[in-house]
Amino acid sequence: MDRIIKSHRGIYYVEQNNKVILCKARGVFRDRDIKPIVGDLVDISINDDGTGYIEKVYERKNQLLRPPLANIDQVIIIMSLKDPKINLNLLDKYILMLEKSNLEIKIIFNKVDLVKDKDMEYISSIYANIGYDIYFNSNVKESNLSLDRLFEDKITAVVGPSGVGKSTTLNKIFSNFNFDTGEISVKNKKGKHTTRHIEMSKLSNNSYIIDTPGFSSLSLEFIDERNDIKDNFIEFRKYANKCKYNDCYHINEPVCGVKLALEEKIIAKERYENYKQILNEYDKIRRF
Repeated sequence: MDRIIKSHRGIYYVEQNNKVILCKARGVFRDRDIKPIVGDLVDISINDDGTGYIEKVYERKNQLLRPPLANIDQVIIIMSLKDPKINLNLLDKYILMLEKSNLEIKIIFNKVDLVKDKDMEYISSIYANIGYDIYFNSNVKESNLSLDRLFEDKITAVVGPSGVGKSTTLNKIFSNFNFDTGEISVKNKKGKHTTRHIEMSKLSNNSYIIDTPGFSSLSLEFIDERNDIKDNFIEFRKYANKCKYNDCYHINEPVCGVKLALEEKIIAKERYENYKQILNEYDKIRRF
C-alpha cells in the first residue's frame, strides 16, 4: 500500500518507497462517488512515463471533514490567547467535530507572552480539567517546552484559526521545514490566508505532519443527528446517567445530572453556554 501525501487540481502525489509518483484517479472512483483524499492508502499502477493511476482506495480508519483528511492519528489545535483573542465557541465546535471523528486531540495555546498567568489558569480550568492535553507556548520567548515530542511516530494534522501563529509555531519546532506564514492585519485583526493546499510533510519514517488552511468559522455540516452534539461534549457523559430522561438534552428538562454538575461548578459554564449555542445553531439550520 502507498499513501497520498498531497493533492492539487486532480493530481495526487503518492509516496511509494520514498519516491513521489504523480497520479490521476481512475474514472471508476467517480462512478462510485469516491474521491481520494490526502492520507488515503492506495494501490497504484505506473505508466511508462513514470506517472501513475490510483487503482484502489483502502477503507479509511477515520476521516476528518474539514479539511478532508484520512487515516490520521491525532489533531493538534493551535489557538492564540490574544491577537486574535481566543474564540472559545469556535474552539468547542472544532473539538466537537474531532470527537465525533474519534480523533485524539491536543491543544496548543499560543502567545502566552501577551497575557497574564490568570488567563492561562482560566483556560486550564476549562480544558485540562476535561482531560485534554493542553500546552502553553510563546514563539518569542525561550521555553523548555519540547513540542516536537508530540509529533513522534504519529500522523498529525495541525489546525487553527488564521493568524494564531500556527505556521510560525511549526517552523520553530521543525527548523528544517518552511511552513507558510502570514502576518495579522492590524485593521481587521484577521490573519492572511496562507496555506493553499493540503500536504503531508514527512518528519521521519513513522511521523508525518499536515499543516492545514486557517479557518475563521466552522459550519455544522459534520453533525448528522442532534444527539451528536450532546454525546460529544465528553464531560457531560459522566453526569448524563443521573438525568431523569434518557433523551435529556440538558436544557429545560427536570432532574438533569449535567445541569446539577454545572451548578456545582464541575462542568465549566463557558462550555455549557457554547453547547447551548451550538445546539441552537443546529436547530435553526434544520428548520430550513
